[in-house]
Amino acid sequence: MKKEVTQKEWDLIEALRNFRHSRHNPSERIELFIDQLVDELKESEES
Repeated sequence: MKKEVTQKEWDLIEALRNFRHSRHNPSERIELFIDQLVDELKESEES
C-alpha cells in the first residue's frame, strides 16, 4: 500500500529534522512551528 505525503507532512518532517539537529542550540521558534503543524494536521484529519 502506497500513501501520498502532503506538503504539511513534509514540512513537519523537515522541522523535526531541523529540531533534532539543533539539540545543542534548541530553537523555540522551530518547536512552536512543529506544534502549529501538528495542530493543523490533527484538525485536517478530523474533517
